[in-house]
Amino acid sequence: MALNVGQDFKKRWLNTPEAVRQTYQEDLARICDLLLPHTFTQTWLHQEQQAQQLSEQRIATAYANYKAELLEQARIRKQQALEQALADKRSAQAAYAAQLQADEMQQFQQQTENLLALRQHIDQEISSQTERYQPNPELPSIDFSQPQRAMIDDQQILSELESVRLRLELEAESLIEQAVNVFRMKLQTLAEEEIDYILKNSQFADEK
Repeated sequence: MALNVGQDFKKRWLNTPEAVRQTYQEDLARICDLLLPHTFTQTWLHQEQQAQQLSEQRIATAYANYKAELLEQARIRKQQALEQALADKRSAQAAYAAQLQADEMQQFQQQTENLLALRQHIDQEISSQTERYQPNPELPSIDFSQPQRAMIDDQQILSELESVRLRLELEAESLIEQAVNVFRMKLQTLAEEEIDYILKNSQFADEK
């Protein structure tokens, strides 16, 4: 008698769960018992019916466990792939944030240098204007025959120049504060995008 096990039997047999292979081996052993001379056929058939039902239950349970194991392995692989994707995204976001921070710092430094240059220019203008309006050491003689021009108070001029200087300093500080606020808003946006991505792709989102 020839037993036809089909093609790729070795591969299919090795891919079968261990409990299923054990059940098949026990079934073959019972078949071999039937061939023994001292085996009583009626008793064997009665026992075989019960053994066959038990074998079917064992095989069904084994395949159910095997399917659950495959699903768990797939879930683990998916989780690992998600974690790797999140790690790659964090790395890319960190590199982007570092580049953005470097660009912002460079712009901030450039604006600071421009504001310092503007302040120096203003100070020079104030000094120049102050020297220009310093009173002469000797007062010229007054010709009362000519109409008198309106006299300008030197203290008033200095006060106006100081007011201009303070106003320009306040404007410079306001520009610096605006640049810092823009940088902080960009960093906050990056953090919120990363948190949203993690929540959407984490296992907690799947459980919902």
